[in-house]
Amino acid sequence: MVSDEVKAFLRGSVRSIWALELLLFLRSHADRAWSVDRLTRELRASEPVVRGSLGLFAVAGLIHEEPDGSVRFAPSSPTLEKLVRDVANSYATHPVSISDEIYAPDSKIRNFADAFRLKKE
Repeated sequence: MVSDEVKAFLRGSVRSIWALELLLFLRSHADRAWSVDRLTRELRASEPVVRGSLGLFAVAGLIHEEPDGSVRFAPSSPTLEKLVRDVANSYATHPVSISDEIYAPDSKIRNFADAFRLKKE
């Protein structure tokens, strides 16, 4: 269904469905650069969500920032480009599985938190 590579990518670089929609929008309009204001209007999102997502995308090597501050989809490697294509295909065919991966709690964090739960005796 969803490959381990796609799962790892989603957990590391995509924090919400809004972020995924933003990434896929940028990918589908890779021929042009977008300002934060324009992305916010186009996607009917909040500016903090757009800015936060773009920050993650920049760290992940998925976008390029132009001198005027606008951004465009520009993966830093063919591997990243293929990974985003795989995410797009998986999202088109298995949206619930992709959503589940994005919002799945990290098992390490859950295990750590569970260690502090008071046990009923």
